[in-house]
Amino acid sequence: MNKYNGLLLTVSHKYCIHKGTQETEDDWKTRLVYSICGMMAYASLWDDSEEEPISIVHLKRKVSSMLASYKSMYPELSGSLPNVSEKLEDEIADLFLSAGVVYHRPNRIAPSMKHEEPFCDILFQRGIALDSISCVSGIGFYSKQVRETNSDRIKAMFGLEQDNLQALWCEALSAASWKADLSFEHNTEYLRLKPPFSQGYWVDKPDMTGAVSILRTGMKGSQLYYLYRYSGNTIEVSSLPQWQVESYNYRLLACACLSAYGTLPPIEYSEGGAIVHIRMNYLLPPRELAFLKLYSWPEKCISFPCNFRRKLSTEVFKAIKNVLSDEGYELKEG
Repeated sequence: MNKYNGLLLTVSHKYCIHKGTQETEDDWKTRLVYSICGMMAYASLWDDSEEEPISIVHLKRKVSSMLASYKSMYPELSGSLPNVSEKLEDEIADLFLSAGVVYHRPNRIAPSMKHEEPFCDILFQRGIALDSISCVSGIGFYSKQVRETNSDRIKAMFGLEQDNLQALWCEALSAASWKADLSFEHNTEYLRLKPPFSQGYWVDKPDMTGAVSILRTGMKGSQLYYLYRYSGNTIEVSSLPQWQVESYNYRLLACACLSAYGTLPPIEYSEGGAIVHIRMNYLLPPRELAFLKLYSWPEKCISFPCNFRRKLSTEVFKAIKNVLSDEGYELKEG
């Protein structure tokens, strides 16, 4: 940590990226490099160039340059940083876009408008000036402030679901318009209602107990989603609007369905001093996942996307735990 006049140690102190109790020094360094790449990508949004507007390509080049520089400076990290820079470039760019850190306009990108929301002694920040960054978890910015807490506002800031999972499932059922249909035969998959979910979230046989669940049918990329239930030997379906299920948003309803039946696996976590390690046993919906990933580091930084195993600052975890618990997700230590 003392190489180059203690460069990484300086970054650690400045942005509150502290070493975990069970963390190796190389793992700590890797987290610092990951965050530095994110901050430099964010800084690139203000690069002044008369030749071309700031674009996604420009941001990715900055990540590639930073990664190459730090791998050269710290060769001991070669085994814990990605071999191919494009994977890290895509990860950071995708997270910034999906979490609203940057706006994507035709042929250019720009930082989002400044937005700050307090929650659980954390002030979540977006669109802030570079010299206003005081704390970093993953590639997300925050500061420490004891202020009024409002879960609705932090959910709105990141586009998270305002209702909890139980209410969401009840709303879906009350809005259902059922009709008998015998046409679902080929290219139809049914939501897996019980673990093990490591074998996939969909199965080729329906649940015939009368429980309401979800099916999807059609060719991949253009699948239609329905609620379904069995009444005797007849399947009844109710179509789901495309906006509710496209781009993996079906996972919100899937989580709500499993929560209603008591089979949604908990998010497991273990504390390690300055950081908390988490393991997801079922993927969160896209916006919740983007929020969590923005404020966390991949458990291993050599392959992406690293969705299931993350680590984040302990103080940020406490806030995010409260947000997700309020939505109806169970977080279990162990």
